[in-house]
Amino acid sequence: MPENPTDLPPFARSWAQLYAIVIGSLAAEIILFYLLMRWLS
Repeated sequence: MPENPTDLPPFARSWAQLYAIVIGSLAAEIILFYLLMRWLS
């Protein structure tokens, strides 16, 4: 994996964006679930 994002081909860049969106949404769901559990307890 090159460190410079400009070295990535377009498909790799879009894949990285998709991966970031998936990970971000998963992290948001985990945080929301944790806050809900804290609030209910």
